[in-house]
Amino acid sequence: MLKTLFALGLGLGLAAGASAQAPTEWQEGKHYTLIEPAQVTTTGDKVEVLEVFSYACPHCNEVAPLVADMKKRLPANAEFVMIPAQFGFEAWKTYARAFYTAQALGILDKSHDAMFRAIYVDKKLDIRSPTFASLAEFYSQYGVSAEDFIATSRSFAIETRLKRNDALIKAYGVESTPNFVINGKYLVTGQTAGGYANIEPLIKYLIAKESQGS
Repeated sequence: MLKTLFALGLGLGLAAGASAQAPTEWQEGKHYTLIEPAQVTTTGDKVEVLEVFSYACPHCNEVAPLVADMKKRLPANAEFVMIPAQFGFEAWKTYARAFYTAQALGILDKSHDAMFRAIYVDKKLDIRSPTFASLAEFYSQYGVSAEDFIATSRSFAIETRLKRNDALIKAYGVESTPNFVINGKYLVTGQTAGGYANIEPLIKYLIAKESQGS
């Protein structure tokens, strides 16, 4: 089922982002949702700040610069991670497989921003029906042959990541992108935050909340 908030709610979040003002007090159930049960994190003793996104999501492309800036300003006790959503869509599955393959090959950091640019600015990759061969060719500019990229994409490790994180996204209650999950406990969206300009202060509030053990 197409996620109804994807086009409507997130568009409103982006529109509100430019003028949004953070409230004086963040409220559970209004500005963020408690995830029950809380999910296991991957960042050890650091607070996990996780973005659920997709290269096939235009809104994720629009907020990517905001997310990149926020990542640089996170406190030392927090760590940022990303997982790609699939939602049962073939294009999203293909881009998710490419994300994990690039991550496994150690070229994700170099290619992440360029992937958005190739799709939305340069129009070199198809947002609706990408072929994996075209994605492998794109990643070949980062020192990995297209053949090795395709071979790695078919590995058991990649299949495991795809299945595990698809289940994890469902456990979070995520139904649209981009969404943010803090320490496996709190779900934040552009809508609940009152606009994407409020995402960073809200996330920092939740990091502090977790750091205090409250």
